[in-house]
Parts: sequence; structure tokens; C-alpha cells
Amino acid sequence: MSRRVRRDSAGIPGLLVALAVLVAIVPAVANAAPPQAAPADEAAVQKVVDGFIEALNGADVTAFIGFFTPDATLFFPLASLPLRLEDRQQIATAFAAFFEVVRKREPGPPYMNMIPVGTKIQLLGNVAVVTFHLKGEEVVSRRTLVLQKRSGKWLIVHLHASSLSLEKQ
Repeated sequence: MSRRVRRDSAGIPGLLVALAVLVAIVPAVANAAPPQAAPADEAAVQKVVDGFIEALNGADVTAFIGFFTPDATLFFPLASLPLRLEDRQQIATAFAAFFEVVRKREPGPPYMNMIPVGTKIQLLGNVAVVTFHLKGEEVVSRRTLVLQKRSGKWLIVHLHASSLSLEKQ
């Protein structure tokens, strides 16, 4: 007994239309620009960076930690803290110890003189990437801050700090 298989060709035109739409949309989505940030956002991000540096130079852990989100992460540039810090509390604890040492070296604020060089702010909608370096005589310290606009306020969600020794000439 032979059995005939009926093929339904009615679905093929619908499939072709869906495929044509997909082919038309994918390049447009792939080339779409990220959402534009408001012009005031760059100034707001720069203000956060300035306050962050001021708190850092003043070794003020309360002001400093106020620039971070609760779930922020951080790579510290010291061998004593080789792993990622996982939240604002870990960051506060690490910087409290660091600031305590720094405050013992100077009679009063500012305790450090970190001045960002070559600051670049890249706005990507509600995210900003800020890069700069701190140049010393023997070390170049590189910094990357990733900020996110949460409830209308720019906060640091990640800080990556690394340092390179300069070759003596």
C-alpha cells in the first residue's frame, strides 16, 4: 500500500515574507547609533569625576564612596588587593584602610595630589566611560570609570585602576 504525503506549500510565502523583513531589519539595527545622551550629561559626568578626585585627594572615604552604586565593582592597583572588589561595602573597606595610611603621610588635606590627565568622556545613552591617567615620575596610573545614570544621577558602577612603571632614561 502506498501512501501519498501531501506537502503544504501555503506556509512558504509567509516564511519568505518574514525572511525578507528580517533581512531588511538586521542591517538597520546593527548600524543604529546608541541612544543620545542629553548635552548636560557630559557636564554632569565631569562634575562626578571632579568630585571623585577631590574626595580621593582628601582621603575622605564617606564622600568618596558616595560616588559608587551599591553593586559597584573595582580593580585596585595594589598587589595586596589582586581580586575584584564586589560591592560598595568592599570598596569602602579597602579605601578606608588605604586612606588611613595616606592621611598619616601628610599633616592635612589634600593628602594626595592626583590630577587626571587626558580625560576622555564617552557617552553611550545612560552609560558613560571615562578614561584618564595620572602621571608620576616613575609610574603612569591608568583609570577607567564606568558610570550609569540611575534615577537621574550619574554614579560609578565600575572602576578599573592599573599602573605601569616607567623605564628610567
